[in-house]
Amino acid sequence: MTENELDRIRSAYRTRDTASASPYRWDNPGYVVYMQSVERAVLRTLAGAGVSLNGARVLDVGCGSGYFLHRLQEYGAGECHGIDLMENRVEEGRARYPTLDLVVGSATELPYADAEFDLVTQFTCLSSILDDEVRLAVAREMLRIAAGGWVLSFDMRGLWLRRLSRHGSKACDSTQTVALDRPELIRLFGEPTVLRRETLTFGLAELTGRHPTIGMTLGTLPFLRSHLVGLWRVG
Repeated sequence: MTENELDRIRSAYRTRDTASASPYRWDNPGYVVYMQSVERAVLRTLAGAGVSLNGARVLDVGCGSGYFLHRLQEYGAGECHGIDLMENRVEEGRARYPTLDLVVGSATELPYADAEFDLVTQFTCLSSILDDEVRLAVAREMLRIAAGGWVLSFDMRGLWLRRLSRHGSKACDSTQTVALDRPELIRLFGEPTVLRRETLTFGLAELTGRHPTIGMTLGTLPFLRSHLVGLWRVG
């Protein structure tokens, strides 16, 4: 079952990565607004819990080409590692961010020792895993290597508006996801130290990308926030 699920994820992301009409690009103002809002949400969450990035040893699970890991390093993290299923994304990340240690592999069996990291993160990785047991296996691995440290999750909650996108491309639709609401996050990681709603839906971020004041105003409305940021103290 695990291998079938991993193969499905690889196939879905190959389709998404090769799509010419993908909205996930830096010349899309809405994408820029969305990514910046994610960064602000993560930094607020870490600072609010008193978690310092300075010199921290960090692992990002499902790191893609390493963007968020690179940003954490710029904000003070020390040795930064990432793991992803997609070889092309890891190769791109190695070329773009040579200070990161990126590897290809499955998060169901992380190639790291117990308690090796101060902070283990995942950004919309777990929601891409449709199999409940595979998702739980990944979460347990994250907790294992973060013992004595912290786990941070940024992922989509069960809000239908998060699926709105004015592009509506097959590339976007091909990547199936599941919602990670509070009950599921507790199943995966236990009771959180912090759990808060953050960021506009991607569709609304696109619509307001050229009008940041409108976007900031809409972002103050909790029911329009499409993601949950969670932080867990491990052990």
